[in-house]
Amino acid sequence: TPELASRHVTAWVRGLQRAGAIACPKHFPGHGDTAQDSHFALPLVDVSPGTLAARELPPFVAAFTAGARTVMTSHILLPQLDESGPATFSSVILQDMLRGQLGFTGVIISDALDMHGASGEIGIPEAAVRALRAGCDLLCTGVDATAVQFEAIVDHIVSAVTDGRLSRER
Repeated sequence: TPELASRHVTAWVRGLQRAGAIACPKHFPGHGDTAQDSHFALPLVDVSPGTLAARELPPFVAAFTAGARTVMTSHILLPQLDESGPATFSSVILQDMLRGQLGFTGVIISDALDMHGASGEIGIPEAAVRALRAGCDLLCTGVDATAVQFEAIVDHIVSAVTDGRLSRER
């Protein structure tokens, strides 16, 4: 239940952070109601904002209340909130909901951008730009990224700033 999960996440966050680790709850805004694996597809979670608030968000709220300073996004499509792309690329989900509605002020980390749910159709460099534009503060690129791929990501981010798709401040 959301209540039991919230109790467990509260204990987990407090325990990790007392031991000196930084807790990073994932995958915001909830990945439990999916039938696909975002490593290989873009999962669809077609629920109302009310259902999401009642079922998926309470453990995140508990984590933030317990002091979690980071959160990881999910590569899931929530069309009743934002049909334009996965949560990782959604300012509606990351800025309006996470920062605005839930008041989270910590660091937002993308899930691995090499996953098909993020970059399968657009490539990792473009996924990086979209994640930053939506509100991610740190990018997880995946475990097999090479120096050449990192350079391509940086070049694409610089180009996005130059052409105005990504603000310099962001």
